[in-house]
Amino acid sequence: MKRGRCMANERNGAAQQDLDLLDENALKKILNQTIGTIEDNKAQIFHIYETARDEVERTRKLLQKLKEQARLTIEEVDRLTAEEQRKKQELAAVSGNFDHYSEDRIKESYDAVRDVQVALAIARDKEKNLRTQRDQTEIRLSRLGIMLGEAEHLALAIGSVLTYLSTQVKGVVWKIETVQKDQFVGARIIKAQEEERFRISRELHDGPAQDLANMSFQTSIIEKLMDYDPDEAKHTLQDLRKQIHDCLSSVRQIIFDMRPMALDDLGLEPALRQLVQKLAARGIVHAEFQSEGKIYETSKYIEVAIFRIVQEALSNVAHHSGQDRAAVRMLYAPTAISVLITDHGCGFDADAMAAAAKKAAMEETLRQKKGEETGTPDDDLGNGHFGIVGMKERARLIGAELSVTSKPGQGTRVHLRVPIQEGAKKTVKAGKGSKGAK
Repeated sequence: MKRGRCMANERNGAAQQDLDLLDENALKKILNQTIGTIEDNKAQIFHIYETARDEVERTRKLLQKLKEQARLTIEEVDRLTAEEQRKKQELAAVSGNFDHYSEDRIKESYDAVRDVQVALAIARDKEKNLRTQRDQTEIRLSRLGIMLGEAEHLALAIGSVLTYLSTQVKGVVWKIETVQKDQFVGARIIKAQEEERFRISRELHDGPAQDLANMSFQTSIIEKLMDYDPDEAKHTLQDLRKQIHDCLSSVRQIIFDMRPMALDDLGLEPALRQLVQKLAARGIVHAEFQSEGKIYETSKYIEVAIFRIVQEALSNVAHHSGQDRAAVRMLYAPTAISVLITDHGCGFDADAMAAAAKKAAMEETLRQKKGEETGTPDDDLGNGHFGIVGMKERARLIGAELSVTSKPGQGTRVHLRVPIQEGAKKTVKAGKGSKGAK
């Protein structure tokens, strides 16, 4: 019994493992093939419906023609019947009075009766055939009508089913792609966090930590110089003050990169203006900044997301555009905040990049499933590609719309539109922000 349970558990585990290894791409392919098969069947059913409708129309016209021919034939039969009776009466009158009519006249009467009878027989035979064809055509038309109704009902039914299934399958495919993207973005975000922590620790170690160690050593030297050479000690203190100032600037720069204090103290617009100024001062990218509209504050997480998106867009300009010039336009509208970042650099193929990002996301997901090591920070998705994916993910989290348009040799436009509800607006405090400054 235990052995049976173990074997069952092994089979269940193997089945679950097979399910876990099911490739989302294979599932999407199956779903798309299912829709394609239904589409083909729908086309065949509509072909049957169209053929049946054409046949019904042809049969209806044929029936009308047969009915008209039958009507004319019946009238001809009635006419010939009356003609036969009249000729018979003439023959009887001629045959009963041989003294008054010649033999040729009597023979003529006989021939006339015979001719009418032959024509009547032919007309009656034609009438019989036409009645039979008419009845058979009516029966056929009735059956075709039933088949047409069934084909029409089936076509409408499969059309409705196809529409429903298409919607549902597209929803499933969209969810699969969303899950793939979320897995990819989630893994990249975790990786980016670790890389950012490593970068900060390295900057602290190579910058302020080294400076502090050096200043600590200089204080011991100054302490000894105080007794022997006060002037040199004073000069060394002046150098130490300059080093402290530089160290403090480095610490502030690290703090600004982690979270700009101006964003909390002054608001979004001044923080972006300060970001542009600092990037220009450091020679990273020189951007023209303009803002329009009556400035207002909104939820802090929205402002942080906007700030990071602009920061990432300018970073992409510096690293990928091939030049260091850009423009940032900011508009405070009553219902939305819009930001446009443009450059006139080398540009790129947006469709190709989106396809590459999607392919990389699927490969990343497969690597995660197989337990393989993910890509390195220097791969295609570690820079521009992932930067755009990250910006779009931030925009999605705050319910914003982000579009990136670019062509090789024609620069890049990043447009962010963040809908703002009236209740989410906050009054700008005195001294914060600027009104439509350029």
